[in-house]
Amino acid sequence: MFEEQKLDHEKSDEIETKLGVPGTDDSGNKTVNNYTFMKTLGAGATAKVKLCRTNSLLYAAKIFRKSFLSRKRQFIPTSDGDVRVETGITELKREIAIMKKLTHINVVHLHEVIYEEESDKLFIIMDYCEKGPIMEWDEDLERFLFPWDENEISEHVLRKIFRDAVCGLEYLHFNDIVHRDIKPQNMLITDDWTVKLADFGQAHLFNDPDMTNRSLGTYYFYPPECCGDNEVFDPKPTDVWALGMTFYVIIYHKLPFEATSCADIFEQIKTFELKFEENKMMDFELKFLIERMLDKNPNTRITMMEMIANPWLNRDCNPIVITHGDKISPTDEEINKAIRPITKALMIVRII
Repeated sequence: MFEEQKLDHEKSDEIETKLGVPGTDDSGNKTVNNYTFMKTLGAGATAKVKLCRTNSLLYAAKIFRKSFLSRKRQFIPTSDGDVRVETGITELKREIAIMKKLTHINVVHLHEVIYEEESDKLFIIMDYCEKGPIMEWDEDLERFLFPWDENEISEHVLRKIFRDAVCGLEYLHFNDIVHRDIKPQNMLITDDWTVKLADFGQAHLFNDPDMTNRSLGTYYFYPPECCGDNEVFDPKPTDVWALGMTFYVIIYHKLPFEATSCADIFEQIKTFELKFEENKMMDFELKFLIERMLDKNPNTRITMMEMIANPWLNRDCNPIVITHGDKISPTDEEINKAIRPITKALMIVRII
């Protein structure tokens, strides 16, 4: 039996460090203020993630280069026919402002932000999840694999993973936040099998009308409504589709279609026929859930409330109970002040 899903009310005080002091410890590890940086956990196009420690607590530190973010520009068509320009700094401010507000057990929590102007580095300190991402893509095998275990997971664990992901996403949508980049690599898992949605670099607010015709995220996890030209779409069902695609990948270790080029990916997403190979965990109720999540019509795709009541997600465990608390949608002012113009600042996330 699983415990009821609850909000994570144990939120540490937010700290914005005004001065980042670099150094080294007795073992030669690099330090910033009271954080000792250890091994690299991963790296992406815009940031590197490192394990860090303060006292006996472990965190994941996402490290950016401010100069690189300032050069990264995108042009966004606005609802009034104009175009607005955003830099990578603007995106990072939005990510930080959103993460500062999030306090849910199934969402990675932000602990501290450090902006170190002299060294051109921005640090985001967040929860550290010991098992890492639920799955990673293996280029040699051309399959998704569990990085923390070579064996298949049980139905009990699979249900726990799915329930946690649904609860985390429902919390975001209640607070008018759309993730826009849900995939196995952005669902982290702790030692006690708690799933946390991570990486809010593509996240946006529902009340931004300029974002309803802008596709973001990873092409393979795009829904059909995002694969056309200048389509206007409801962002909530796009997250549901990406989560459904992720569920399929967790079960089968592959996507339900094959494609190589960008154009081919979009065409396959719009035309592929969803098929379910034989799998010991794929029964009628789970198949029905994934079919509803991967409904190509966003108007009839399953909603978050329907998922919460789904029989497979609630089988042999307590019904999912949602406790929202107050809405936490960040304001434009909070986004603009997410990175304050101080001498130095660092962002840190604690390891669970």
